[in-house]
Amino acid sequence: MRQDRMARMRILLVVGADGAPFARELGGLLGPDDELTVVAPTVRGHVSAGLQASPDLDGLLSPSGVATYAVADALEAVGYTPPWQRASDQAVAARLVRTELVLTGTALTDATIAAGIRAALPYRLLPMCEERAEFRVVVGAEEPRAIPVDEYLADPAAHDPTQLLLVADQISVSTAVSSALQDCDVLVLGPSSRTLAVDPVLRTPGFRDLVPGDLPVLVVEHDDTAPPQLVRVAGLPEADPGRPEPAPADAAAVLELAHKVVAA
Repeated sequence: MRQDRMARMRILLVVGADGAPFARELGGLLGPDDELTVVAPTVRGHVSAGLQASPDLDGLLSPSGVATYAVADALEAVGYTPPWQRASDQAVAARLVRTELVLTGTALTDATIAAGIRAALPYRLLPMCEERAEFRVVVGAEEPRAIPVDEYLADPAAHDPTQLLLVADQISVSTAVSSALQDCDVLVLGPSSRTLAVDPVLRTPGFRDLVPGDLPVLVVEHDDTAPPQLVRVAGLPEADPGRPEPAPADAAAVLELAHKVVAA
């Protein structure tokens, strides 16, 4: 399978913002003819200061090691945004461009690809879907309310979660992600939270249907960084698709293993 593509490795990586360093390192190790496509979840999306925030896309777009907070400090000084919405200047810049493009009719995928090109990413970044799909956490026993997942994550000890909801109408894996899945040589489930990043992508309608049963799937070792109570209410983890094989949390080792499993 895919023996004719050995000279040109095509990797599809599912990862969230917490796996951004891994994605950048993996992209930097590829040969000039290789391709890395990163599929990110959008379930942590919310509106912050009038801007369309997508923390996973924001994190994967931000340069490594760069984070300043002048805008967040100014907003907090006038009491405009709650602390849980505090974002870096780099994330605010990405959100400004995203919001303007989407409001003027650009698809989220196209806006994300354009942002990735401007950021000179070593990979092509794609959102899992075009439609709105946001996680809300139901908290409070006597007077339950659904809060954005990032509000919960900012102070898990302050809440007692009872349910993790996905607020969405009808969603499906985007055309760009569908094409990338059909064209890839290996799928990598990266070092990100299964609850908040990897599983939401796997559960997007249409994604698993496009993963052949014999497609090599490298499952990178990673502890779920989501709070234990959130993991509990999220339900059973999603099963790994394709032909799964464990991989160490090391980009060079993953690339070497990718070549091995594709050649097998």
